[in-house]
Amino acid sequence: MAGALLLAALLGSRPLHAQSQSADAAAKHQAVVAIYPVMLQAVQARNLTQARTLCQQAISYEPRDPTHRYNLACIEALSGAPDAAFAALNQATALGYADPSSLNTDADLAAVRTDARFATVLQAAARNAGGTAAPAPTATVRPVGPRPAAARPAPAAAPAAAAPRPATRPGAVAQPLVGKVTGNRPVGLFLMTRYWIATGSLEKGTYYFTPDGRVYVNPTGFSAAELAAQQPNSRGTFQVSGNTLTVSWASGQKSSSPVEDAKGDAFNWDMGIFVGAQPFRNTQQLLGTFEGGNSASTGSGYIAAVGTYTFRADGTYARSGVASSTSVSDGSVLKTGGQGQTAGRWQLNGFVLTLTDNQGRQTSGVSFPFVTETSAAKPDRIYFAGTLYKRQ
Repeated sequence: MAGALLLAALLGSRPLHAQSQSADAAAKHQAVVAIYPVMLQAVQARNLTQARTLCQQAISYEPRDPTHRYNLACIEALSGAPDAAFAALNQATALGYADPSSLNTDADLAAVRTDARFATVLQAAARNAGGTAAPAPTATVRPVGPRPAAARPAPAAAPAAAAPRPATRPGAVAQPLVGKVTGNRPVGLFLMTRYWIATGSLEKGTYYFTPDGRVYVNPTGFSAAELAAQQPNSRGTFQVSGNTLTVSWASGQKSSSPVEDAKGDAFNWDMGIFVGAQPFRNTQQLLGTFEGGNSASTGSGYIAAVGTYTFRADGTYARSGVASSTSVSDGSVLKTGGQGQTAGRWQLNGFVLTLTDNQGRQTSGVSFPFVTETSAAKPDRIYFAGTLYKRQ
């Protein structure tokens, strides 16, 4: 039920041998961007084992980024592991971490700040800063820093009077309830994230729990016909007994696991983190450029895809994408890739985003903002059809 990396549908087939290395690095960075909000949720829920695993995965993707080591130190300090925290802090400063202000004020490091070793870390960060003032910390877990890039011209302001064209689907589009948890029973639409250690991938998808006890995974729409068309292994019925949620899939399989950390609009189940989804408040929240991707690794290679969407106020969109794969066999390494571009018009109707390209081909998918406390008016991430995209 994980979101598949459909490279053939995502991109064209034009060779990309010369660009495969840069595409691989870009895809790994997008994997890190997707990991960070889930890691922040795990830290806030004090699920520190999962937070540590996610942070270590970010380090494996970008081993030279000191921010990831700093965040690992915060997690280790919260876990009551001072030696591991200082090992991560020393690695961070060795890689150039240069923010003594955060070291002095970050609440996550309070448990190690009185240790004699902390002065050495502060001195190293100050040397890296070169005497310049450090910015004040803005989050418990520091966000992924901007990647070096050529300066871009400021985008032109969108016309205030312009509005996207209304949805072309006839009649009202069926919509789910906003995801909420009462006791241990979920109802509504939820974003689910689940980290798989074996493949180093972060599964992202949607679960729709109906009030009458049905569940659908990654629906493309919410009409009776669309839900009935779901594959047997992605639709079923659910029941809650005590703190155990059991899903009986139409395929005949069952999934049963305790509901953990249930509160308001979030819970953990079956190794996944579920957060209630809310629709876009207005079409203005979707305007802008967003970049995201998916990646996975196996013992024989690595595959990744990255896409960028630009949604304009006049109802048009542009998309570009790149993918790369690496296969290792009998001592040889084969790298391949592809890239593609599309453009057309977009329509947003509740939780459903529909794209119609210039050739008339239509794609619909579930979409909603991934809102944090500081990004409600202009969400820094959106979900669309199995991928989290970050605002650029």
